[in-house]
Amino acid sequence: LSFACEKTGAIISEYTAAPLFMNDSNKGKGAHQWLIEFEKMPQELTIFASSLDIQLKSINSDYEAKRYKDLALTSPQILALKKGVFYEWMKGKGKLGGQHKVPRLANNRTIADEILLINDRM
Repeated sequence: LSFACEKTGAIISEYTAAPLFMNDSNKGKGAHQWLIEFEKMPQELTIFASSLDIQLKSINSDYEAKRYKDLALTSPQILALKKGVFYEWMKGKGKLGGQHKVPRLANNRTIADEILLINDRM
């Protein structure tokens, strides 16, 4: 993420990532969905996504292999969320302050779907 931010001038407040599973709605391919609350949006979200994808390929050979010609994974999906969404999610979980942090990665859709519901209501 820091690489994508450097390339695009973006500043991230909070984020989490979750899988988009292989199914008919995404042509039988998976992807990573990044839910990001930006302090400063990149001018072009597509360039941000491309920069993230390039960096992930360069540091993770397994990711690179799955992304090769979109074999198993398509490019990352970046969703820019409304300001305060992560705060509201943490508040709803009773996890404000202290040592509580937003989970950054998950292998299921539970957290991502909860956050997207809050984003839709705001």
